[in-house]
Amino acid sequence: MLSVAACHSSMLRCLTRARPSLSLSLSPPRSLIHLPPKHRTMATEHSHGHARVPNTLEWLAKTKRGDYLVQVAWPLCWGEDRVAAQDEKVNLVYLVDGNAYFFTAVDVSRRLEYLNSTRTVIVGIGYPPSKYVYDFRRGPDLTPFADEYDMPLDRHGKPRTDISFGEAEQFLDWMKTDVMPYVENELFPKANLHTGRKALFGHSYGGIFALNTMFTEPELFNSFLIASPVIWWNKDFLIRKPEKTFLARDKPVDPPFSLALTWGTGKSELEREPQETDEEWWKRQNCAEHDEMREAAQTLASRLEKSPSVKKIWTREFAGEDHGSVAVTGLQQSLMQFILGKI
Repeated sequence: MLSVAACHSSMLRCLTRARPSLSLSLSPPRSLIHLPPKHRTMATEHSHGHARVPNTLEWLAKTKRGDYLVQVAWPLCWGEDRVAAQDEKVNLVYLVDGNAYFFTAVDVSRRLEYLNSTRTVIVGIGYPPSKYVYDFRRGPDLTPFADEYDMPLDRHGKPRTDISFGEAEQFLDWMKTDVMPYVENELFPKANLHTGRKALFGHSYGGIFALNTMFTEPELFNSFLIASPVIWWNKDFLIRKPEKTFLARDKPVDPPFSLALTWGTGKSELEREPQETDEEWWKRQNCAEHDEMREAAQTLASRLEKSPSVKKIWTREFAGEDHGSVAVTGLQQSLMQFILGKI
């Protein structure tokens, strides 16, 4: 792939060959040079504001559990009034950790809107801007209640005391009673959202939340898009409790749902680069996928394939992606599968 500089140089050569009389110069135009300074308009003189993406809105939802940033995007072919054509079916996707993944999902949905005439509304539910991408509140928000917790260890090998768990039920209840009704009934009363399909995306701890929601309230969504879920969290709590209850249910989910599971390359499969320093190598290993992720995801998929409540399971391992980067790759690929109606 050509670098930006190489592409620029190639473009200049093409222009020069096509029009021999054309003189290309990177100097300011003569008309600008001869203008008095007070009449020149320089980039630094413009007033600046936030970059804006069309057909989006956001608000800060204030709750007893803290403030949440809710961001919403709708198809570019709609107007500001958010009205869909009468016969359009509209997909609806909710993302947890929306402050990290909202705009990625919007880009994916709008490319498919252009190429495949699909219509998708994206809703990101996350946290107000801070110096951290992942807010500490996601620990309690995205994990289910348990009688006891096996706390992760810090760099000194001691149980961490700066995080907590166990409030996923309250977080989901707020989504169901506040965010989802407002989006689906108030923001988009003329967008046919109830006629389309609905998905939930989560990564890592968000994957725990998505799995727990899938096991405890599977009727809420048609598809669950899950990247690198920590399936073994809290000594296999998800497997021992909510999954066990889900698989033992008397009646299958109607309609059955689909599941996308994605993950990256495990630590043991990494190879050190020739010029990599000890610190760089340590960081890359530390960011890698857990070695147990592949087996945990594949065995989960094999257990769920037998359930009449599950319509389809789509799994992918993305070589070269670590635990963090696979969130974006997994979101892109699973979201495309969902929007195109494959899962």
